[in-house]
Amino acid sequence: MSEFALVSGDMQAASAAVDDAAGEARGADGSAALASVAAALPGSTTSEVVPELADAWESGVRTWVQHVQRVADEIERLRQDAGTTDYSAAELILNGGPR
Repeated sequence: MSEFALVSGDMQAASAAVDDAAGEARGADGSAALASVAAALPGSTTSEVVPELADAWESGVRTWVQHVQRVADEIERLRQDAGTTDYSAAELILNGGPR
């Protein structure tokens, strides 16, 4: 049987780090970088597909951000649940249960 410990501070830091990563991805402008590629290759077939690639890139980033945000929310929910469970256990041990 395996054991593990949930450390509230570590979980909160993990949730915040995931939130930060999502925020950075949300704020990144991949379309501008792709437009630079198109400008560097005028008339090429690559420049013709850049708008589609930019749309796909932005869509992929939005989807990733949504998934990552759900992970951060779930980490936070588990952290809160663990805190509630710890409090209940402590209450039971120290005071014989809730009054």
